[in-house]
Amino acid sequence: MITPKRPREELDLEQRLSEIRLLVIEMEGALTDGTTTCDHQGRESITTCRTDQLALAQWRQAGNLVVVVAREDLEAARAWCEKRGFTFRPHQGHNKAALMQTIIFEHELTPPQVCYLGAELDDLPAMMVAGVAAAPAGANPWAQGAAHLVLSAQGGAGAVRELVEQILERQHPERKLTPGVD
Repeated sequence: MITPKRPREELDLEQRLSEIRLLVIEMEGALTDGTTTCDHQGRESITTCRTDQLALAQWRQAGNLVVVVAREDLEAARAWCEKRGFTFRPHQGHNKAALMQTIIFEHELTPPQVCYLGAELDDLPAMMVAGVAAAPAGANPWAQGAAHLVLSAQGGAGAVRELVEQILERQHPERKLTPGVD
């Protein structure tokens, strides 16, 4: 197996997580379980986990940023983001590294301040740009191998919550997450 390059190998995970200010999350496979349904008129829909939504609200309440990445034609992802006030960034093809670099530039951050949560092979280029690369349980083995952090929760079943909790606990060890924040 090829060992992927991991940026800033000299830092341990706690140090990396303490710098994160922006979460970039792939919709399909990380924020959802990767399932999309299609109605008789061709409209696709997605299902997300409520605890992940609550965790993202806490993340933003702590003054941090969220960008959700999904394929360009997944209108359900765009609508989900708009309803919650999250930035939606569509992608075409597999050039997620360039998309990540653009997102980082637009938010006036540096790669060490960004965590990317992805689950599939097409997420690898973005994972290589991020200061912290994370993958949910059940992610493609290559994505897990490239990740600094492999979560115990599946995509669409609490992976985002687990990631947010781990970052916030390291950034604010004195503060516990507040349940039920919308």
